[in-house]
Amino acid sequence: MPFELGRPLGSPNDPILQRCVLEGALALLERDDGPYVLSDFEISDDVVELDQNWVAPSDVPVRIDLSDVDGVLKLLQDEVSGLKPAYYNAKALRGRTTVGVAQLSIAEIALHMASFLNGPHENSPRDDLSAAMVLRFGVDDLKAYYYEAGAAFGQPSSWQLGTWFWRNTVAGQILIALRAAALESDDKRFQIVFSSFVVPRIWAAELEL
Repeated sequence: MPFELGRPLGSPNDPILQRCVLEGALALLERDDGPYVLSDFEISDDVVELDQNWVAPSDVPVRIDLSDVDGVLKLLQDEVSGLKPAYYNAKALRGRTTVGVAQLSIAEIALHMASFLNGPHENSPRDDLSAAMVLRFGVDDLKAYYYEAGAAFGQPSSWQLGTWFWRNTVAGQILIALRAAALESDDKRFQIVFSSFVVPRIWAAELEL
C-alpha cells in the first residue's frame, strides 16, 4: 500500500480513507486466484479528504541546486526558522510534540543533515551515537517539526502534508537527494538508514537526480 511507515490503514483522522483500505483488504478474501494474493492499493481523489482552506506555511516550487551545499544549507536554515511560529503554535494547541528523539535542536539537525550532501562521514554531534544514527533520529525530528508546523492552521490531510513536504520544501528535496546518494554509497550505515527508513516509497521517485 502507498502509505508511510506505521500507517498501514492510511492517514490518521481520515475515516473515509481507512474504511476504503479495510474494504479493499476484505475484498481480497472474495478472490479465487489465491491462496496468496498481492494487489496494489491505489489512492483516488474521492477517498482522500482535503482541507480546501489549508495553505502550506512555506513553498519552494522550483528545484534547488543541491551541488551548492552552502547555499542549500542557508535555504534550509531559513525554511526551518520561518516555520518556528507555526510549530510553536501547533505545540501550544496540542499541548505536546513528537519532536525530540535526536536530543538536538532543529538547527543542529539541519546542519548535520546538510553536511551529508558532501558525502557520508563519521562526524557525529553526539558522543553516544554514530553520525548515521544521529541522522536517522534527526530526520524523524525534522519531519515531525515540518508536519506539526504544517498542521498548525487548518486540518490538512496527511496526503496534503506529504505532498507539500516532499515536493515543495528544501528539506524534502535534500532527503530525496540523500536517499539517491545512499543507494550508490559504499557506506553501509548510511545506505541502510537512507535506503529504507527516511523517504516513504510513494515519494522516493519525486526527483530525478
